[in-house]
Amino acid sequence: MPVRPLTQTEIQEATLVFEGGLRYAVVRISEAAAWPNWPPVVAAFLRGQPAPVTNNAITLGNRCYFPIILHTSAADINAGNRVDMAWLIHELAHTWQSQHDGPRYLIEAISAQLRYGPDVYKYGGEAGLIQAAQAGKRFSDFNREQQGDIARDYYVRRKQGLKTAAWQPYVDVLRSP
Repeated sequence: MPVRPLTQTEIQEATLVFEGGLRYAVVRISEAAAWPNWPPVVAAFLRGQPAPVTNNAITLGNRCYFPIILHTSAADINAGNRVDMAWLIHELAHTWQSQHDGPRYLIEAISAQLRYGPDVYKYGGEAGLIQAAQAGKRFSDFNREQQGDIARDYYVRRKQGLKTAAWQPYVDVLRSP
């Protein structure tokens, strides 16, 4: 299970979302860790559902654990292969949560996963964010997994040259040191 700091490319890409709101130097990436795939398998078993077939990452504080080796090089990103970088952005949102809110983020994330199951990530996309903004909903009103997906989706849309206005007020929160 190799452990490493963020690469310069990963920092450069993450800065598109977090700017100065994340302490990049203390983040560590642990790749090829099999254990992050087990909690969703156990949760599915307890719900009487089939085991998920996708990989799962887990972030504990400043360390992000991935079950694979990430493909986040400049060559990958420039070739349009941004899936792993987008996944890393989601996990870095959890690191941001830890750096700004302490360990309670983890309890809240686990609680939301247990409560909502596979729907834990659904925030409504662009239409949901527009509606949320009109209702005065703040970033902190979204659950921890939704926050991670808001960050991830902002990154993906920005890299694709799509509109990000609906995401902007929520991503701005992630940019605060």
